[in-house]
Formats: sequence, C-alpha cells, structure tokens
Amino acid sequence: MSVRESLIKHLTSILRASEGTVLVVLCDQNGLSIAKIGRKSDIDLNPNQITSLASAAFSASEENWEDLKIKDQVISFSYFDKVCLVTIRINETLMTIVHDYHKEWPLDADNLATAMYYLKQKLSEFFGSGDESEREIEIFCDKVRSAIYLFGMGSEVPFVSYKPEIFEPLNLLPSIRTVLDSVQNPIFIRYSLVSPSGLTLDARDVSGQNLPITIEAFSANANVAFQKMKEESEGSSIGDLLCYIAISGKDAENFYGLITCPSGKIKFSISEKGSNAEDISFIGLFTLSYGGIPVICESRNIIYSILQILGEERTTENFIKSVNVLTSFKYD
Repeated sequence: MSVRESLIKHLTSILRASEGTVLVVLCDQNGLSIAKIGRKSDIDLNPNQITSLASAAFSASEENWEDLKIKDQVISFSYFDKVCLVTIRINETLMTIVHDYHKEWPLDADNLATAMYYLKQKLSEFFGSGDESEREIEIFCDKVRSAIYLFGMGSEVPFVSYKPEIFEPLNLLPSIRTVLDSVQNPIFIRYSLVSPSGLTLDARDVSGQNLPITIEAFSANANVAFQKMKEESEGSSIGDLLCYIAISGKDAENFYGLITCPSGKIKFSISEKGSNAEDISFIGLFTLSYGGIPVICESRNIIYSILQILGEERTTENFIKSVNVLTSFKYD
C-alpha cells in the first residue's frame, strides 16, 4: 500500500465515524490538496475552497498566539451556515473535517485521536521527518483528544439578554457598555467589540494578568484575521462565516481559546442620504477550564443583547441559531 493510499485509508476511518462528516481533506499549509475522501451529500462542496479556508483558518490566529506567547495551536473550528470546518495541523499538513453539525455534535474525540496517531506516523514518513518518538506522537494525539473533549463539555448557560430596559437610539455605545458590564459568567480573560478597520469600540480585560499584548492590539489582530476568512468564504455554498474558534496551548491544563463572531451593524452617522453602517465583531480570549459550552453560550448572550440594541442582521442572527443547534445535543 502506497503512502497516499494509507493516508486515504485513515481519512476514510474519520469520514465513516460520523454520518455528519461529509468530507475529510489533507492539504499542505498553503492549501494544496494532498488527499481527500468524501460522501454524497446535499451540501455542495468545493474541495479547493475548503483547503483554502483550512489554510486561512489555521493561520488566522497565529499572530495573536505568538504575541501572547501561547503555543502551539491544536485545533480550529470555523462555523458556517451549513457546516463546521475542524482543522488540525499534523506536521507540515492541515487536516480538515467538513462536518454537518446540524446532524451530530460533537465529534468522536477518541476515534479522531486514534486516526491522528496513524496519520502522524505516515506523514512523518511521507515528509522524511520520521524521527518523532512514539511518545511525541502520543502527546500530540492526547492534545487533540483533550481539546475536542473540553470544547464539547461544560455547563450550558441559559439564553438571556443583557440589554438595558431603556437606551438612547442616537447614542448606542453606553447601552453596549452596559451589555459588556453585565456578563455573568467569569469565562473570558478579555473580550471586545471591534469595527472592520480594527478600531476597538469597547473592551474588557478581566484577567488581572499582565498579558504581553494590549487588548486593542489583540482585538485588531483577531479582527483582521476574521475579515480575511470572511473574504475567503464569500459566495461559498456552505454559507456565511458565523464563528471562528481556535484552541492553543501546551496541554489540557493550559489550553486557551480565541473566539470571533459577527455582532450586527452599527450606524456611525445618519444623514438625509442614508446611514453609514458597519459590521462589528465580538472577540474573546478564554481558557478551556470551564469547557467550551459556556463560552459559546455566553458569546451568544452578549451578541444577542447587542443585536437587540443595533437591530436585525441576518448573519449575526444565524450565529445565534447555530449556537442553539449545538447546545441542543446532549453533552456528556
């Protein structure tokens, strides 16, 4: 059996592990496809665009992780209207699972970690770097397993609104400030709202830690990456980008996460010719100590509250719906 056939064999085991998985792709870090396997689906997929998105998804948070001195990124989750792209770096390659989270969630962490073990061995042979010890491969697989388990665990936060009862339509920032001050669960280290240009509209740093990068720089970096991923996915058959989450860290005790989501449109000026409205994004840094469920639930509550102030916006509303889909599954 050739190396390529062996790679496809292990990709197939990942595909067959869940009916919700529609495509598994292996590419290099520039998005060039190495191997892929998929099944018939009502979702129209362009494998070339998937590999391009995989490359963007894994590089999107790289600058922030370097600035924060948190390494190495383990996994990223990019949620779209129809599917989630789960991307993992294995040596010099990126493996992306295209998964219909409307059918099943979360992924089978044990099965995936087992497949990772054999893939990492084969890829070491393929790229001529087969000097990794069995223990090093096991540590890598344990990190992947732990990240997936932790992301799918934690207590669900009730769906509530932090919108103030009374707010001034012509001066919305104080009301948004009230929302950010009303977060009830201590899951975020820092969180902010950012305009497309990277301007921080409001932010909170609740960690008490002296992090090596300011919250403004952190937010701007995360937003630039999120905008890039939105551009990469524009016009895609899998729908709009609803949320990007990346997990990084040395081990399960030291995992950090970054979340970026759309948060509606804010009107910066109003004239007779119309309004100047811009998309804004919510950005948060968190630890996985509490699991991933409260993170996405609290993000939903913040964004839902802001949307009540700013008015309707389709992509943001779809993000809220996607979180409700994810939390409708049973998490053990």
